Amino acid sequence: MFVYDFPLSPKARTYLKFEAIFNRIENCRSLSNDSDTLSLIRGIVDYMDLIDGSGALKIEIVKDLDKLTNILKNWKTNPEVDPQLIEDLLSQLTTAHTALDKFTRQRTVLQDDPILESIKPRFMTPCGVNCFDTPLFIFWNALPREEKLDTIAKWLHELDSIRIPLATILYIWRLCADFQKRVAKSGFMQETSENCDFIEVKYPKEVRGYPVVSGFQSSVNVRFLPYEKGAQVGDIAFELAYVRGSLS
Repeated sequence: MFVYDFPLSPKARTYLKFEAIFNRIENCRSLSNDSDTLSLIRGIVDYMDLIDGSGALKIEIVKDLDKLTNILKNWKTNPEVDPQLIEDLLSQLTTAHTALDKFTRQRTVLQDDPILESIKPRFMTPCGVNCFDTPLFIFWNALPREEKLDTIAKWLHELDSIRIPLATILYIWRLCADFQKRVAKSGFMQETSENCDFIEVKYPKEVRGYPVVSGFQSSVNVRFLPYEKGAQVGDIAFELAYVRGSLS
């Protein structure tokens, strides 16, 4: 099944962008080849740029962690919930708080690193990463793989202060969201939306198309466009989940 996320709030858009960065980095952290190395570093550079543009990020994350903690504590008295699951989630939230406390907007290991500092601006130009524009990176990239893994371990440790709390928040949000069956008539569906942070669209991989989502005020539109230009789009059965930070 394909799962497609679409944010309906600025905060969710930022959270999902960070999640995409962390997923990309995780997929290539083994440094199996030069493409993995460049993709990982580009992910770290994207992280640094996104952090610089998210002035209130830590405040928003603290609010969401506290909100989830209070909600889960209230659920503990509900006989219909799994008490062990609640305790496990509360433990994850405590770990997330601890990680977030280490986050600082001051100069960090990432900002002070000469390799990242030299290569960061080169991603903005065509073929900017080469032996004459980025000689330090080229030298580092030729080092033994184990030595490079030690270097990136220090970089990735810096990301944990945001990665861990955001992963925890999004995990609990999604855990509490229910997928409901929908049908896009001739590839289109519109309905009144619930108050939520983002929606998730899940549909079979056999569908030769992709969803384009728009959301505003209290309405959500899902339109499936054909992968092959000009192809006909029939009725498409899919599942839709409203993911809410309030969990109410």
